[in-house]
Amino acid sequence: MDLHPDDHEELLNGNSTLEKWRRSDHAFEVAEELMRMHGGSVPMSELLWLGAEAWLPRQWRAGRAPEPIAAAVQVFNRWRKLEERRLERRNRPTDPA
Repeated sequence: MDLHPDDHEELLNGNSTLEKWRRSDHAFEVAEELMRMHGGSVPMSELLWLGAEAWLPRQWRAGRAPEPIAAAVQVFNRWRKLEERRLERRNRPTDPA
């Protein structure tokens, strides 16, 4: 995850936007929905949760974050596309040169 330079000191002190969002009801609701979408009681992958942390905290702070279910759907769809690309690259036959 790329941190905005202004967030580094706040993150160390626990008062960054990211840390505040992690403790918010919005984050809990997004996490709950993501776990449901990812298979119920199966823990989310770290990559899936990092996708939520990459863009939701700033939107949440600005009051523009989508409702938790809509946010979870957006994060899940982004993650699914990344996973599909990763699997395609892994399964692509290597060219013996």
